[in-house]
Amino acid sequence: MTVPLSPPSQAAALRRVRDDLAGRGLVDGLPAAFLAGVTRFARPPQAELDALAAAARGLADRLAAGQAGDEDVPLLTRVLFFAGHADVLAAAGVPTPAYDVLGSYRDNLDRPVGPRLPERPTAGGRRWRVLGRDVGFPIGVPACVLNGGEDWVAHFARNGYSVLTYKTVRSRAHQPNQQPNWVFAQRQAQSLPPGAAAEVIADPWDWVAPGSPAVSTVNSFGVPSLTPEEWMADLERSLAVLGDDQLLLVSVMGEDADGEGAGALVEDFTRTARMAEEAGAPVVELNLSCPNTLDRSASGVKPPLCLDADATVAVVERVRRALDDRTGLVAKLSWLDEERLAALVPRLAPLVDGVAGINTLQSRVRRSDGWATFPGRELAGLSGAAIRESALDFTRRLVTLREAAGRRFDVLAMGGVTDPASFEALFALGADAVQSASGAFANPYLARDCIAALGETLPRALEPAR
Repeated sequence: MTVPLSPPSQAAALRRVRDDLAGRGLVDGLPAAFLAGVTRFARPPQAELDALAAAARGLADRLAAGQAGDEDVPLLTRVLFFAGHADVLAAAGVPTPAYDVLGSYRDNLDRPVGPRLPERPTAGGRRWRVLGRDVGFPIGVPACVLNGGEDWVAHFARNGYSVLTYKTVRSRAHQPNQQPNWVFAQRQAQSLPPGAAAEVIADPWDWVAPGSPAVSTVNSFGVPSLTPEEWMADLERSLAVLGDDQLLLVSVMGEDADGEGAGALVEDFTRTARMAEEAGAPVVELNLSCPNTLDRSASGVKPPLCLDADATVAVVERVRRALDDRTGLVAKLSWLDEERLAALVPRLAPLVDGVAGINTLQSRVRRSDGWATFPGRELAGLSGAAIRESALDFTRRLVTLREAAGRRFDVLAMGGVTDPASFEALFALGADAVQSASGAFANPYLARDCIAALGETLPRALEPAR
């Protein structure tokens, strides 16, 4: 058993952060830089803004005087993150969110900001079987901006994740939605009932301390994509950075860009899946769970394709015929009620190697002043602790349907995985691998913590070769 490495002690890390800030002449400018970040997309109420400003000024004074202590680390983390200096935290091994929510999607593509462990934590020689491959500890990161390119894949692979899904790609370039794109939902610390519609209050300056198992987030990226030429080349490089016990799936999405009908949507899914296979993808994941072009009459955010069972099966059947038999195929679903899931799974079971779910829960998201958190789009995706019960409910029903179908497909579960206990809960239901987005974003040491807690005891590991 390889013992996962621990980050530096808090006292040593704090000294390193303080020395780095002082050496770069950043201490005096911290309050102004922090407030610029806090007000980047909206302005807090004056009383709250004044309190934040006072806290930042006090912190800067203590740093300048060499009096900052362990009790300052939570505030220091928030201030540096919103001031654009998360790299200082990461260099010292201090937990900080992995994605710069103030930067653009393009800016973030090649710069994970969270700390990277000097050595990958592993569960020793233990392996688990996932989608026909032998992988290390079966925790991963699903298709999202956290797997948006080679640098991200390398980052999370080094930090202990073994089942990664490359961010959804398309057959043509697609621009991201207007910023902001990702915001903490600090008021949504408890899980909602399964499938419940949510009214979420989330301000762009909200904050949840890294490592908190109660973290929830909301996002609205719009499924951006680079051109096929760009993402195919990057995918080849991303596959090359993985160990032989790590797996990279590739998420693809089709669209009916010209309004030609369902056939065009199916063909675009197929075209994109074949490009992913050509670039080396060992497993293609069909993103049937994000808003897409199923209902062209709908305004704003459109419903996910998996709500239409016939359209979903048409896509999966056509893609399966088009891909090499050696290429794995996974269907990614959003949360579906009992009737819809029971009607769909038996039709998918003969066609796929795996089913993944859930995606975020579509929710109405507003700032505390009543305006939309994401300009021009009130609906956005809620994830993290808030959707934990939905993920457990979905996974439980999916595993039951798998057993009833009498056909073996793997289950990739996700939703509300923010600590070892929430990982274990989904795995215990019968999931073959468990992935985390909000948890991986907010806690750079999540995989390490899960491996440390469960690496020796997690069941269903393969017997070592004799």
